[in-house]
Amino acid sequence: MGIEIYSASEQGVGAFDGGKFVEQRAISFPGEKTAVDRVGPLFYWAWGKASDVSEIGMHPHKAFEIVTYVIDGLVEHRDSLGSLETVTNGGAQVIQAGSGVYHSEAFRRAGSEAMQIWFEPHLSETVKKPATYHQYEHEKFPVSQVTGATVKTVISGDAPIQLDTDVRMYDWEIEPGAAFSYDLELGRRTAFLVIRGEGAGGVVGQEQGQGQEREQSQKSLSHKDFVVAQAAGEGEALHLQAGSEQGLRIIVIDVPEDPGYALYRK
Repeated sequence: MGIEIYSASEQGVGAFDGGKFVEQRAISFPGEKTAVDRVGPLFYWAWGKASDVSEIGMHPHKAFEIVTYVIDGLVEHRDSLGSLETVTNGGAQVIQAGSGVYHSEAFRRAGSEAMQIWFEPHLSETVKKPATYHQYEHEKFPVSQVTGATVKTVISGDAPIQLDTDVRMYDWEIEPGAAFSYDLELGRRTAFLVIRGEGAGGVVGQEQGQGQEREQSQKSLSHKDFVVAQAAGEGEALHLQAGSEQGLRIIVIDVPEDPGYALYRK
């Protein structure tokens, strides 16, 4: 497959609270026009920004797992479990909706920027569990430095978030002019949003039996692009090259194409 790139115009849009909070939806609600319907168990991904203090009122969820990742600002969470919490830059709020929960979100600072991402676990199992809410500040997540890049692990490995859905999630910041590679695994798909900067990306690998590197043509990456990458063979990697002026910041989600259970038909 290599990589497929979807510009902002190919993604969905939405707004709440009279347009005070506007979203770009890489993967939209059912029935809304968007180029990508789902990526395995990842079935909704919205990236929004508040022009003013704003709120999304109480509404229900059931069975799904919902991650709110705060890029910047101050986000408040309230729910029917009795939670009332706020989280700021780099923090995350996690709802495992189980047998059902109501919640609301408020953006308590103009310019607040966050993502809400929905994952689909095995619904017939998770719907039997009580709903839970957990919050994690930026300092709780492991951050590592590699040549030319900062890698923050949000879900997977030593990260504190543990979901029933098989998910790996990262926040990568690649310095201007630097290159970064991520190993792709057969049977999984890697999706990401370019939230800052520009650059290029492609898939590199080894020709079977040749020992020679094979590289897909590098495709340009721009601010707001949504990208889905998948390995076609063993030993392939996503290769990213940041632009010389701004570098690249991307939020990355890696999930199995087939999680091993039937997925809800949107």
